[in-house]
Amino acid sequence: MREFSICRVLTVDSSANGHLPSRLLGQIHKTSQARQVIYRSNERSDAVTIICEGWAYVYSMLSDGRRQILSILLPGDIVTATAMLKDRASFSIQALTDIDYCQIDRTELKRLLVTDPTVLDEFFKILVAEKEEADQLVIDLGRRTADERIARFILGLMNRLQARQQVQDNSFAFPVRQQHIADATGLTSVHVSRVIGAFRKAGLVEIKGRSLKILNLNELKRISNAA
Repeated sequence: MREFSICRVLTVDSSANGHLPSRLLGQIHKTSQARQVIYRSNERSDAVTIICEGWAYVYSMLSDGRRQILSILLPGDIVTATAMLKDRASFSIQALTDIDYCQIDRTELKRLLVTDPTVLDEFFKILVAEKEEADQLVIDLGRRTADERIARFILGLMNRLQARQQVQDNSFAFPVRQQHIADATGLTSVHVSRVIGAFRKAGLVEIKGRSLKILNLNELKRISNAA
């Protein structure tokens, strides 16, 4: 996943034509089982986390136990660009599947942000992508219908996996469950079940085990009402 993540610019020494080992210090590689929390809200951390294999998600929990999933993390994703600048975050991170992830020393990243234009450019791209994702979530929760939200959720995952060359014939890994979709779209699990059932009945999608295939891409795009 290096070619699809910030690792592409972090692990290449431009002065040596890209043939030297990583120029970063303080890298720690870890593993986590599905459903394990790898970061809790407002914990102090000196590292920036990048997902190497598997899926995770970023979420916030209200005092009454309600959960809002803010983003799904795929292989190659940095948890958040702001982790390069702050030692605490207001959200938590949980493994959706078994995952491998890397934690990189923040001080080293800050040094590269200042000294290397390619790293700074990649940092800005991540910030822009996060802002666009946050904007779409606001539109989802404020204006889109349940059908539109779920269609956009599915298409969003497909587009991101397609960029990682992990989609074949409109079929891709789909380890998320109805509760995850509900918490990501601001709906109830029952409502999600109804919409997914309607999509299946209409011949839009096929879900088998932990994979999903889009059977009618154009119609799903129309339903998503994407800007």
